[in-house]
Amino acid sequence: MAFDASAVTAALAGWRGRGPRVERASRAELAPGALAVSAVESNVVDPAAVAAALRLLAGELLPARRACLILPDGVARLCVIEPPGGSDPVAFALFRLGQALPYPAAEAVVDVMRVGSRRYVAGAVRRSVVEGYEAVAAQAGWIQDRVEVAPLAALAGLLRTPGPGVDLILGDAAVSLAGYDAQGGLRVLRSRLRDPGVDELERLGGEVDRTAALASDAAPPRLRVLGAGAAGIARGLAAAGCPAQAGWSAAADGLSADAAELGWLGAAAG
Repeated sequence: MAFDASAVTAALAGWRGRGPRVERASRAELAPGALAVSAVESNVVDPAAVAAALRLLAGELLPARRACLILPDGVARLCVIEPPGGSDPVAFALFRLGQALPYPAAEAVVDVMRVGSRRYVAGAVRRSVVEGYEAVAAQAGWIQDRVEVAPLAALAGLLRTPGPGVDLILGDAAVSLAGYDAQGGLRVLRSRLRDPGVDELERLGGEVDRTAALASDAAPPRLRVLGAGAAGIARGLAAAGCPAQAGWSAAADGLSADAAELGWLGAAAG
C-alpha cells in the first residue's frame, strides 16, 4: 500500500507459477493538501481524509488487511554505500547520512538494502514522519507488516536486469534515478524534487544523461520509467530522442494499463 501526495494505491499480491504476481490493484484519490510529502514535517495533514481513502482500498481489496506501507519518494535521504570490511552497514549508513540530514541524526530511522557483494543502498527517514503514516493506517483498520520507501521498493524488482542503464522512478513530489554499470551493478542513486512544468521532459532528460555518465561509459544505456505519470514521461522522452520503456511488463499480469504508474510494484512482484 503506497502513499503519495495525490492518492493512495494498493496492490493485492499472490503466488502464481514460480513467484509472486499482482492479482489486482486499486487507487483512491486524495483531496489537494491532505498529504504533503516532506522529509522533515508530518506528512499526514488531514488524517480523516487519508484514513477514508485507506478504508476505500480495504473495501476494494478484501480480504487483504495486512499491508506493507510504502512511503513516497521525497521523505527519505538515500545513498549508495560500500562499508569497510567488518563494519556494520547500518552504522556506516548513519555515519554517511547523519551530517546531511535536515533534522537530528538521533531522530532518523536508518535501513540498508544489499545491492552487491559489498554495496548497499542506505536510507534514512525521520521517525516522526514514519509514525504519522503508521498511525493513519492503523486508524483505517490496516495491520502493518513493514515500512519501505518507494524508490527502494521499486529497486527491489529492478536490480536483476544485467547491463548498463538508468531507472527513472517518479513520485508526485520527487524523482529518483538509479544508474547501473556495464555489469548491471547499481553505482549511483540520485534524488531530485519534481517540478512538473513545461520543461519537465528536458530537465528529466538531462538528469538521465548525468546519471548514466556517472554510472557507466557505455552508450546508449537502456532507460526504464516507473511511477506517477510514467507512461506519458516515457513517450515524451522517446519523442525527444531518449528511448524509454515504461512499466512492469512481466510483473503484473492483467495490469498493463496501470502498472507503469506503480513504480513500487517491485516490493510486491519482484
